[in-house]
Amino acid sequence: MLVLSWLLALAPVLGLGLNVLVQIVTFRCLRRQSLLKSIIVGFSAGLLLVAILSAYCCHRLPGTSLDLIGHLLANSATCSALGYGYFHFLNLGQTARRVRILREFVEARAPLTTAELLARYNADTILQLRLARLLATGQLSPSKGRLVARRSTVLVMARVIGWLKAVLLGEGSDLPGDIRVGSNAASRSP
Repeated sequence: MLVLSWLLALAPVLGLGLNVLVQIVTFRCLRRQSLLKSIIVGFSAGLLLVAILSAYCCHRLPGTSLDLIGHLLANSATCSALGYGYFHFLNLGQTARRVRILREFVEARAPLTTAELLARYNADTILQLRLARLLATGQLSPSKGRLVARRSTVLVMARVIGWLKAVLLGEGSDLPGDIRVGSNAASRSP
């Protein structure tokens, strides 16, 4: 019984372990799979393991079907949070500009010049791409020749993260509540 209780408690960690293992094997052995697909396959395998372990342990331990549902929900949520963290750990190495720039320097056959870097990381091009993405997803919309921020999940997340940053780190944040939505411009309060 004690072993089953520990197995039930550790199911999300075991799920994360399988998530990582399956993601790595899928990405390395099946080269035609993209990184994102390998992350999804790994996450699914880990979540399935958590569901199986939780159901097995709850079936063998005394309790009601409500206990089973509670353990399944708690372990699935914990495994999902761990998988989310792993996804961002992988994503950091793929998308962070500093990491990409350093990688380009290491992989370059000859030393890169500032002009070459500026051509690759043109601020206007980056801004245009990001604005196009915000417009395509409806987070920004044109109004009277200006772009207007609309209520969106990303904006809510930005406010929550900014608020948490201010509360936890004690730093002045540039996000919590100072982005005006629905005005003629996404302006900042003074």
